[in-house]
Amino acid sequence: MNILYYYRDSLSLMDSWQKIHFLDELRRMGHIVTIFNYLDYSNLFQANEEIIAKLKNRAWDFFMTAHGCDLLFPETIQEIRKLGIPSLLICFDNLHAPFMHKSIAPFFDLVWLTSFETKPLFEKWGCNCIFQPYAANPYTYFPHYGKEIKTVGFIGTPYGTRIEKINDLVNSNVNCTVYSDKVNVAGIIPKRKKGIQDYWEMLRLDFDLIRFPVGRKVLEAKYCKKILVKNSALNIASEYLNVYPSVSFEKMNELYSNFSLTLGITELWDTYVLSKPIHKLHLRTFEIPMCGGLQLVSYVNELGEYFEEDKEIIFYRSKDEFIEKATFYLSKDKYTLRQKMKLAARYRAEHEHTWRNRFENIFNIMGVDKIYGKKL
Repeated sequence: MNILYYYRDSLSLMDSWQKIHFLDELRRMGHIVTIFNYLDYSNLFQANEEIIAKLKNRAWDFFMTAHGCDLLFPETIQEIRKLGIPSLLICFDNLHAPFMHKSIAPFFDLVWLTSFETKPLFEKWGCNCIFQPYAANPYTYFPHYGKEIKTVGFIGTPYGTRIEKINDLVNSNVNCTVYSDKVNVAGIIPKRKKGIQDYWEMLRLDFDLIRFPVGRKVLEAKYCKKILVKNSALNIASEYLNVYPSVSFEKMNELYSNFSLTLGITELWDTYVLSKPIHKLHLRTFEIPMCGGLQLVSYVNELGEYFEEDKEIIFYRSKDEFIEKATFYLSKDKYTLRQKMKLAARYRAEHEHTWRNRFENIFNIMGVDKIYGKKL
């Protein structure tokens, strides 16, 4: 199929993940994917006019985007719908930011939610929805086994619950390794000075959060943390903690493969301070097993449906169990068990959690294979 993807291609790491994940897999499936980058135009009004013109001037089989109404205007998607081109809206942050899509979501043929909790909200708005989690590209992320790194590894920005969990490990004499450019010599992330625009944006986000149940819990956690929790810092002084600079996608692949264990984090923002945190599955939830890595993560019912406990993933349900399992699985005599579990995790990921799996399901639900008579 000829697919047009409305997408912010800023070349930053924050944006480029989509290229190496699902856009690459769609092309490997035989589809022709064209990116419409609104940054190529002088303003959003021009970009919204040009996307309609582009769709009119060529035979397109499919249109999709992950952007909200601030970048793709409601009148634009209504015009696209009149053209009869099947359209898909992907809501990667629908768990905590559903309102960014409210005014455009009902005009898409299908809305793909990566978190199930806010599905009733989208259905109330009149959307045709499907829930499917993130996935990982098996061609980008694959086992790259070499010398095992005997540690619990973490790649990313350590804040909130991430700091607490890493400190829990190192304070219990468990080796941890963190790869991040955001940590200073004091073990904290330097704060950027906020301006008026930043505070206005925070107020706007708080207003949106108070409008739905998950959002209210996020707000509760935010202010509970301000009142009850002091700013935390990584225990840089610990002999059990090593901190290194951030790495490339290629190096990340290698590290996930060779860490004895990789720390998975699912607690959303500050909700770790609540007795019942909100959990959100991320890209790394699937990248780690796709690399043949072994993930150590809080038990979440949803994640338990995707990977088999103690065979493909390691779950813990308390702080004590967290430390106990980290210590147990890091033992020298558990190397063979770790490798067996890593291979099982990769097998599960490449057979059930690829973007190809997700999109084939989308295309089948939308009937585009029948419309265009193409085998997907």
